[in-house]
Amino acid sequence: MERSLAGVLFLVAGVAFSLSAGAWWMQRIAFTPDETRDTTAAILEDPDIRLELNTVITGQATPVTPEISALEMSQTLEEHILSTRAGAAVMMPVIYEAHRRIIGLRDDDPIELTGQDLIPIVRDQRAAAIDTLPLPIQPIGVLKTMRAVLGWTIPITAGIGLLALALGMITRPDRRDFLRGLGEFGLALAASMLVFGYLLPVQFLTAIDNRTWTHAIPRLALRTLPVVLGTAAIFAIGGTLLLLTSRSSGGRRQSSMPLSVARYRGGDNPGWG
Repeated sequence: MERSLAGVLFLVAGVAFSLSAGAWWMQRIAFTPDETRDTTAAILEDPDIRLELNTVITGQATPVTPEISALEMSQTLEEHILSTRAGAAVMMPVIYEAHRRIIGLRDDDPIELTGQDLIPIVRDQRAAAIDTLPLPIQPIGVLKTMRAVLGWTIPITAGIGLLALALGMITRPDRRDFLRGLGEFGLALAASMLVFGYLLPVQFLTAIDNRTWTHAIPRLALRTLPVVLGTAAIFAIGGTLLLLTSRSSGGRRQSSMPLSVARYRGGDNPGWG
């Protein structure tokens, strides 16, 4: 099907808007730290993250609780704190700061826990005697770069989309161009949701950086995977239906043209020879 200037501009607008929406979604679900139980629980679902926290905390807490072995302390932390929703509420401040740290929001500010911070975690008042405990969590360059890229992708692509849409409307598009543009926008948005909601945060980031805390981002993205898949399916179906409608709309107009031309020519030459 031949594409008009309006159709080209609507396609550019649809792709730009879909990129902006996808980048916003990824930034919101994976690069916006919040001190909530759901976010904390999602990050703590990763066994390597739990193991690292467990090892550091157990190593510091065991000397002040000599009647509790390191194995018992480790099991208590794993079973009652690090792998439960009730424990996620206790760990919220720690995980919140860790999230900010790995994405580059506190580059020069390492995370340290005081003895008072450790009391609710190890469930023992004697933890107050522990010296300040630094956590070995460092900024991750890949995550910091991705956060910055998402930050400027959102306004730039949204601006391109608005400009292309305005230019497309100025060209006075017909109904077929409008329906086709909406259909292509639906398909582009479905693809964008899959890329930014699953492929980039779950597959791409850990493929290029496999450090322990990089896996916090896939855990955050996976908690919204049903929403991503459902939304992508809805937009894909809607976009396909709109594209089919635009094709049939154009076909009806083309099929009527020979008949009207024949009647006109007949009027010019009423005789048959």
